[in-house]
Amino acid sequence: MSFHKNRSILHCLFIAGLLALSSCSANSPIKATDGHPLPPGQSVLPSSGLAAYSLFGIQLQLGKIQIVKADHPDFNQAIQVETSPGARAEWYTQIVAPVIQPVKKGDVLLAHFWLKCDDSMTGEGYTTFVFEIAHDPFDKAVEFKISSGPKWKEVFIPFQAKIDFPADQAHVAFRAGFDRQTIELGGISVVNYQSLVKFEDLPQTKITYAGRDPNAQWRKDALARIEKIRKGDLDVYVTDAAGAPVPNAEIHAVLRRHAFGFGTCVDADLLLGKSPDAVRYRQTVLSLFNRAVFENEMKWQATWNGVPPDVDLALKWLRDNNIPVRGHNLVWPSWKWLPTELKAYQKDPKKLREITAKHITYMVSHFRGQLVDWDVVNEPYTNHDLIDLLGGRAVMIDWYKLAHAADPNCILFLNDFGIMEGGAHSEHRDDFYNNIKYLQDNGAPIGGIGMQSHFGTDLAAPEAMLKILDRFAIFNLPIEMTEVSISLQDGQLQSDYLRDYMIAMFSHPSVNDIMLWGFWQGRHWRPDGGIFATDWSMRPAAQMWIDLTQKQWTTNVTVNTDDHGAAEIRGFYGDYDLSVTSGGKNKTVTAQIEPGGSRLIVQIQ
Repeated sequence: MSFHKNRSILHCLFIAGLLALSSCSANSPIKATDGHPLPPGQSVLPSSGLAAYSLFGIQLQLGKIQIVKADHPDFNQAIQVETSPGARAEWYTQIVAPVIQPVKKGDVLLAHFWLKCDDSMTGEGYTTFVFEIAHDPFDKAVEFKISSGPKWKEVFIPFQAKIDFPADQAHVAFRAGFDRQTIELGGISVVNYQSLVKFEDLPQTKITYAGRDPNAQWRKDALARIEKIRKGDLDVYVTDAAGAPVPNAEIHAVLRRHAFGFGTCVDADLLLGKSPDAVRYRQTVLSLFNRAVFENEMKWQATWNGVPPDVDLALKWLRDNNIPVRGHNLVWPSWKWLPTELKAYQKDPKKLREITAKHITYMVSHFRGQLVDWDVVNEPYTNHDLIDLLGGRAVMIDWYKLAHAADPNCILFLNDFGIMEGGAHSEHRDDFYNNIKYLQDNGAPIGGIGMQSHFGTDLAAPEAMLKILDRFAIFNLPIEMTEVSISLQDGQLQSDYLRDYMIAMFSHPSVNDIMLWGFWQGRHWRPDGGIFATDWSMRPAAQMWIDLTQKQWTTNVTVNTDDHGAAEIRGFYGDYDLSVTSGGKNKTVTAQIEPGGSRLIVQIQ
């Protein structure tokens, strides 16, 4: 073998080694599923690394990108992507890098990167990784949506090309059109292993959660608790016209309205609209939910010039249909969510205080007697501009007192996100706890705790959430799960997690309500969170909601009285319709099963 041939082989090995290094972090070599290091592959991305990425999409003006220092042991730089509100689709704002090496049909590739969220409305940031032809029709090899909280999450996405992707005619994309958020991406590599490895041998990020196992002990314990804490007894005594006991009378009891809140946020336009979608929307609200909250219509930005008449009309429709309504929200104390007109008084704290007080009094007075709850302060951990300008959190005490004075019968809540999510220790959760304690200790009439629950692919374990609820139960305040969304493309995973989330929440004695933050993909802030598709077909989670709320957690029983005219009905707490039949006579009455037991005398004449 000649020297030149040896040098050529060595050069190829050296290049292959460099490519292998580029495909993984220096401190954490990528391994196959059997634990062995992967063979060298070929990077398909430019050697310029993060500098190769640029903004792309119809609404690219909503995005900003910059290379920033990264707090990670395996890489020291990351690309930061900031998205402003208003993206109409996730692919309208994205970052892309060209694919510079050809990819053949059948080639096996691995995408590997790290993701974290610097800022978002929920503490969780999203991206969708895409490998596709860079022009119409944008044929794709893979499309994978993932989310992360504030800590770096490592992501592995194996995929196999189903068509040829010529060099310089394909790109990789990280979609970023998800609400308002700032994310970081680091350690990015896309490596082509061609036929050197099998697809199933590559590492893969699997989206699931601890406690999903069908035989999980936590679920068995929770279901047992539900039987104890969510049910009570109704003692029924049937007599004739003279007051004598009627034996063997048949009593059919049906739960008409659950005491526990199974609700949703709603849109006023759809509640009042005449389109086929609006009709279906109203029918779904009436058939599946017993509690409601307006998603946006009562926020300060929407009511700066007064409450729009349509909001009053939509509220009347809900109340006419016996659906209790929450108020959301009085003060969302960040310039991002406050009326733009208010910023004119940024340097006049006295005027700001006066305007805020007037707003609270006006809103609560306007809806006095029509709402069961109010979120007085919303998300103060991340949204506190107004609080800071008015001297700190002591001003929140004034806000609660003003709301209470305007409607003493309305329960006043503190509402925040990032409470259920995250690890065992969370600064956000600690701040929420400390704010509740502060308000209670200083005489604020706070009456409830509102915990949002917006999940993407970062799914909290049910057992962990139960421990969080235990921590907050010390305040002896009702807890409402005020904003629940499970944004997943995997319909079965969404259904399984909704099932276990609901079981966990329903099994905890401090929780009074579960409120979905939307239910229809055609009107959902995160369409993947809808349990009904845009065409109104049911996703698996919709069927799960129905199975739990209208089948497993309902009561429809028939019993007969004993020789003393007595019968006991055990059922879920709530309002009941009873049909009592004896000797050809029938009487229909209403009743309630309440904690502590209930008693009813039915006289058949």
